[in-house]
Amino acid sequence: MTVAFEIGPFANSKEIWLKASAFLGIDNKDGNTQMKRIAPNHVQIIESEQKKNPFGSTDFLPRQVIAEFVSQNKENTVWAKK
Repeated sequence: MTVAFEIGPFANSKEIWLKASAFLGIDNKDGNTQMKRIAPNHVQIIESEQKKNPFGSTDFLPRQVIAEFVSQNKENTVWAKK
């Protein structure tokens, strides 16, 4: 596995999302992509199709994992694409 990005030792999920989306080239203007934190050292980037709901809101189904990142060290500062 190669290093995808590095962050600070006390970075929050938002910083991980920003670095991961920049690495993947995702702009997420349509809001169909989200990050799911599986563990402190493991995240998934999930993409879904937006479908209209007759009640006005949208349902995000089906979902597809487009990337996974895992931390390479104890401090969770070096992340690699799985």
